[in-house]
Amino acid sequence: MLASDKAATAVLAQLMPAIAAATHQAVAQTASGLGGADTAVIAKEVARAATDTIINQTNNEPWYLSRVTLGALLALVGGIYSLGLDFADGAPPSVDSLTSQLTAIVGAGTVLYGRWVARKPLGA
Repeated sequence: MLASDKAATAVLAQLMPAIAAATHQAVAQTASGLGGADTAVIAKEVARAATDTIINQTNNEPWYLSRVTLGALLALVGGIYSLGLDFADGAPPSVDSLTSQLTAIVGAGTVLYGRWVARKPLGA
């Protein structure tokens, strides 16, 4: 089982009782004609839909599903590759070339550090 599946299962287990109770109460207060089996189906679907949002909001997705991590890794690899090419040809790299490569490498490293240390999204 993947880490994201484990996180989803744990969140779903915590959400189901509260969502089921709220759904039963809401259906009981309306004249919808829905029965107990209907409310269980509704509660399960609501919990499943909420699980993805909760996993995202709590930063519990695995690193390989993070678009931020993948983008930063791409920038890091590109900066290192470009820097390696500059040194491989034997001539010292120009200052502007070296500056842009080091900026990409340091920036990507900073993004990776920030993403992996974060425990909640910005604004949450």
